[in-house]
Amino acid sequence: MTPAPPRLELAGLSKSFGAVRALNDVSLTVGQGEVHGLVGQNGSGKSTLVKILAGYHPPDRGGRILVDGQALATPIRLRDLRAAGIAIVHQDFGLVHEKSVAENIAVGSFTAGRWSRRVDWRAEEGRAAELLERLDATWIDPTRPVGALGPADRSIVAIARALRIQRPGEGLIVLDESTRALPKDGLEDFYRVLRSVVQQGGAALMISHNLEEIRQVTDRITVLRDGAVIDGTVDTAGTSEQEIARRMLGRVVEQRVHTRKETSRLAPPITVSGLTGRVVDDVSMEVWPGEVVGLIGVAGAGWDEVPYLLSGARRPARGSVRTGTATVDLARARSADCIAAGIALLPEHRVDDGLALTLPVGENITLPRIRRRSRPWAIGREWQRSEIASVLDDLDVRPRRPEMPVGQLSGGNQQKVMLGKWLAGRPELLVLHEPTQAVDVGAREDILRAISGTAQRGVAVVVASIQPADLAAVCDRVLIFREGRIDGEITAPTEDAVIEAVYADPSSSPRRKAAPCPR
Repeated sequence: MTPAPPRLELAGLSKSFGAVRALNDVSLTVGQGEVHGLVGQNGSGKSTLVKILAGYHPPDRGGRILVDGQALATPIRLRDLRAAGIAIVHQDFGLVHEKSVAENIAVGSFTAGRWSRRVDWRAEEGRAAELLERLDATWIDPTRPVGALGPADRSIVAIARALRIQRPGEGLIVLDESTRALPKDGLEDFYRVLRSVVQQGGAALMISHNLEEIRQVTDRITVLRDGAVIDGTVDTAGTSEQEIARRMLGRVVEQRVHTRKETSRLAPPITVSGLTGRVVDDVSMEVWPGEVVGLIGVAGAGWDEVPYLLSGARRPARGSVRTGTATVDLARARSADCIAAGIALLPEHRVDDGLALTLPVGENITLPRIRRRSRPWAIGREWQRSEIASVLDDLDVRPRRPEMPVGQLSGGNQQKVMLGKWLAGRPELLVLHEPTQAVDVGAREDILRAISGTAQRGVAVVVASIQPADLAAVCDRVLIFREGRIDGEITAPTEDAVIEAVYADPSSSPRRKAAPCPR
């Protein structure tokens, strides 16, 4: 009996942009009923590969793309993509929040009357309900606006839309960092739905920076480095995170262990008093110069609201922050007031809130200080050149081209530029929200090292993150949030201790202070 062909086969795929070779002779297969992981550093070629599959870029001559043994003409046209059953779920899901679940699932493939061209919305809602039932997600109302759903339910809607163009037991879903925006407690539903799809005979190509997720979900892994496949495809079960990271970077990555240091108490602490917002309720805390304090909790606990209230990005109902140079009434403050007081924010969403993507790298770095450091008759170039060179060198931004639009950099290098532009201003308090989100292991290492180095120079640092490993790697203390308040504190944190504290029974010991963990 002839074995079934792979659901997806890439053979000798290359892509060049002028003299730059983004992909070099890439070959891989995704079998029926398989979740295949694709990993690599930022700039390794993953995004180029997805854009070729989506028909956005044509590959160079000589490469082939086959689905169920049938070759696709390139550049791939949308109708051919749909006919082959290939659907791509991007990291932002590509949903229209003002429209209903049924409208989002049907977009681009509405069933309309032959002559009237009118859409039968009742039929579309019924079709959406069938797809959601197939994913065991019957609690999602097809008539409800997508914007009213939580992140986990929106991810299910995105998968249902992908399944609409596929027949059961066929097709391929490409997941491009699709779990990036999901809270930890929403991931299991996403994984369950994905397993259900592949168990019915479908297949998935999963692109992710999260190596723990890749090992948990996938069957096989392919690593890209500098546009090429490294050492072929391997079985996930027999491959450790350390081995995957070694293939990605070309070197061994040692586990980062944070050594707790005694912070200088000569300067007064940054003091936050009575911070009250939509979720947080009367939160007060101190952060000493040279100290890194982490914030974490379950979804909805309020820890992720704190960075924006502290920096003036959102106005709380009440609360104040005192730095070494000013006391700021946050209920009345603007972002400019907080910046003037020495407070800098690294937001979660760099594209929407942190960078001007069309401006050059250099202008993004110096933009916050143009008014303060310029003269009425001249902006001044020397200080800008010095700041830009320092950031590019210290954070190893690649390529080292300050004139390049920052939107053309990989995600990890964009994150470094956003961090560097605030570090160059020498803040008193640096507040970061998910600083290593959607970056590769090499960029993560650089960013965590920069955070530690910033604290060593006497800056008070607050890191709000859902990643216990990040907090354990850089923090001196971690504050556990529950129902809008600080519910516990861990000194000298380990990853296991943070996880245990976050998911502990809140009724067991309220307002507890965890014992220091041995290092």
